Parts: sequence; C-alpha cells; structure tokens
Amino acid sequence: MTGCPVHFDLLDPAIQADPHAAYAALRQHAPVHRLDRPPMWLVTRHAEVEAVLRDAATFASDLGMDVPIMSMVMKDAPDHTRLRGTVNKAFTPRAIQHLAPRITAIAEQLADALPERAEMVEGFANPLSVTVICEMLGVPLDQRDAQRDAMNRYARDALLAGFAATGMGPPELLAEARIGLDALMRILDAAIEDHLAHPRDDILGTLVQEEARGTLTRVELRNLCALLLIGGHETTANLIASGLNWLARDAALFARLRAEPDLIPRFVEELARLLPPLQRIARRTTRPVTLGGTALPEGAMLMLFPGAANRDEARWPDADKLDLARDNRGHLGFGTGIHTCPGGPLARLEARIAFEALLARLDGITLDPARKPQPIVGYAAGNLGWNTLPLLLRKRMRPVMVEDVFGALCALVAETLEIDAEDITAGTNARTTPEWDSLGHMRILAAVEKRFGVKLPRLAAYRVKDVGELAALIETTQSQAGA
Repeated sequence: MTGCPVHFDLLDPAIQADPHAAYAALRQHAPVHRLDRPPMWLVTRHAEVEAVLRDAATFASDLGMDVPIMSMVMKDAPDHTRLRGTVNKAFTPRAIQHLAPRITAIAEQLADALPERAEMVEGFANPLSVTVICEMLGVPLDQRDAQRDAMNRYARDALLAGFAATGMGPPELLAEARIGLDALMRILDAAIEDHLAHPRDDILGTLVQEEARGTLTRVELRNLCALLLIGGHETTANLIASGLNWLARDAALFARLRAEPDLIPRFVEELARLLPPLQRIARRTTRPVTLGGTALPEGAMLMLFPGAANRDEARWPDADKLDLARDNRGHLGFGTGIHTCPGGPLARLEARIAFEALLARLDGITLDPARKPQPIVGYAAGNLGWNTLPLLLRKRMRPVMVEDVFGALCALVAETLEIDAEDITAGTNARTTPEWDSLGHMRILAAVEKRFGVKLPRLAAYRVKDVGELAALIETTQSQAGA
C-alpha cells in the first residue's frame, strides 16, 4: 500500500512537534507507506513495527553507514551481541535499584530550588538526567549550572552529529555538532584514563574491565560511553518534560496522582506508551519480504514509528487516552527484541522519582501564559520532547511532621481538658483520663480541626483510642489534603 491522502514530511516542523494526527492517517490509509524523499518506507501500525523489531535476521540494524557513536544501535549479530553483553553487565536491575536513594536526593534538591515561574527543562529535567547518567558512568560533573548545561549541549551535539552522519542533515549541521561531540569525547577520554589509574565500581569501571579482557576495543569503549550518556540523558529528560506538559494541561490527573502517588509508575508507563521519547527507528531489509501486505525489496530502508504503533486502536481501545488502569504491556516505548533499550528501567525509575518529588512539593502546575513552550524540532526531532517548558508552579505548604503534630496535640489536649501536659503520652485516652469524656472528646476534635486546619473524617475521628492514634490521623489527613 503506497497511497496516502495526507501530507507527511519528516522535516515538517509542525509534524515533528505534534505527529499524532499524521500518524493516525498513515495507520489508517497507508500503514507501510513509500516516501520518495528521502527514499524509505514508513511503518506505523503496532503489528508491523513489532514484527520488524523482533526479526533481526530480516530487518537489519546495520544500515551500511559509518556512524561511530551509534555503534551498538546500528550493529547486528555477532557485534551487537558482544557489545550488548558488556552493557548488560553494567545495567543490571540490582545496580539500577541501588541508584534510587541518590536519584531521590538529586530530584529533591532540584525540586526545592525551583521558583514559582520555572523553565522545567533547563531547571529540572535536564540537570536531573545528566547528573544521574554522568555519576553512573563515573564522569566527573561539577554541580554548577554552567557545567551541567555544557554537558547537556555536548550530549545534544553528539546526537545531532550522529543524525547528520546518516546523511539526513546538511554538512554544516555535522560541522557544528562535531564541536560539541569532540568536547564530549575529550571528557570521556579523561574519565577512561582516570578509571584505568583508579579502578571504581561504576558503569565506566565495568566497561574498562571489558576492554582489559579484550571484549571491547578502545574505540568501541569511547563510542559506547558516548551512546550511553546520550541515551541516558535525552530519553529520560524528554520523558519527564512530556509528563510535566501533560500534567500542566490536566489538573484532575495532577490532583489524582498527588492524592494517590502509588499510581505514578502507571502514569510513567502510559507516558512511555503515548509519548515515547524515541520516535524513529531505522531498519534495512536483508531479503525481499512482504510487510503489512506490501512487498519490499532487499535493501529497502524502513523508518519505524513506535509513537504511532503505541496509539494503534487495533492494539488498545481509546489508544490516544492516558488510562491509568490500562494493561499497556507490549507497548514499544523502549523498543522490543534484541535492541530493547537497556536504559528503560533507569528511565522509568528516574521519571517515577522525579514526579514523586514534584508532586510532594506542588499544589498544581500550569503553562506559563507569558512564555510559549518550544518543542524539539529540526534535525533532533527523532526525539519527542521539549527544548523549553515554562510553567507556573503553585508551591505546596509543608505538612507538619508526625513529631510536631504529637507535641502540638499534647499541648492542645492539655489546654482543652485543663490537665497537665507532662502527664500526656501517646497512650493517654478516655480510660486513663477522667476529663476525657464524650463531651471532652468532641471538644478535642473541634480544637484539633481549628488548630491544624484540617477536616477530620468523622467516623475515624470518633473511633480514635488515644493521643497517638489521633496524631497519626491528623498527619494522614494533612498529607491527603496537601495541607
């Protein structure tokens, strides 16, 4: 099928910024669509995209182009198997989960520093992701904003250089991006030499050991490090920014996630389905093959769109809707098959912690009417996300912690019942305190609601047995209400 009644241009900034209407038209009218310039086939339905990703023998990742920093991404077996094996040793589930406390500390520090009018890409998403991946790799990163911004630019330039090297961009783009790529490589070279002199237990340390064993060459080691830094930074930052943009437009969802933070992992998974940061995956046919009813010759270049596949109504009903109850297993937000993104678990963990940190500190977020957000377009538009995302943040009042509640409650009970505060403990109750009769209980509850600014749930408030239980109920009610 080659006819398509809608305009589709890979370089159209409007489509790059919001491709989903065009994706829907392609899925409906031309799920395997021939594009003349550049010459390739566009694949948009879930069944065909998944089939291509799972058949590495028929659909090769090696496009016949020399793009060094995309070494592992654009390789097939046996080279891909060897390179992927080294990365898998570093990105174990156990290693990723051990990062949670450090990621939390970074996210909370950045969240605490946000002003009420904040640019969330530069002020939160980028510094979080670049700091985490640099620390994982063992690459020194000064916490100063200027140095973190420089690393962000170098990573973006390296990505652009890889894109331009495929022939999809003009020579001047490659020349400009090469400056940042060279700077990034100098930083990585210094980190590699430092790890050789002073071995450490981090991702770079693991990869350096693989070079010593002869599994990797030095060139492969350098390119792998660059690829991991680019992927670990760009993917996560774009996922977080896309989620913030969604929440800024959906106050009800923001309120629900704040009230039920256990739903945040489901939110992150739906984001990865609906707005996968990586929008384009290239493959090349190794033999004549029929895909989605369309005959493809050997050597045909394919462009897969996981963002289109993930909204396929044939795979998920109401696929454009963000549904926290959805069974979204099988989405292609992090790919599938032998090239599944090794950093997917890290991106999920970082995004979950990022939203937890922000939701704990904010009553709400909205788009800043004075500054328009800028989506990623141009030659970096293989990624879906935001260059800038200005938001207005409504800071959340800090809840009184349990210890403070208990002390204040003891004083309040003593004052209300006209007894000595020193005699009150967590176990003080109506049985041990004659003054705490039914009327006294009602007076205490009224004083609590006035003092702490909460509306206690009636049944639970009547049933509390002692001061300790009442303090816990106050703290829980405050947390749920965002007081």
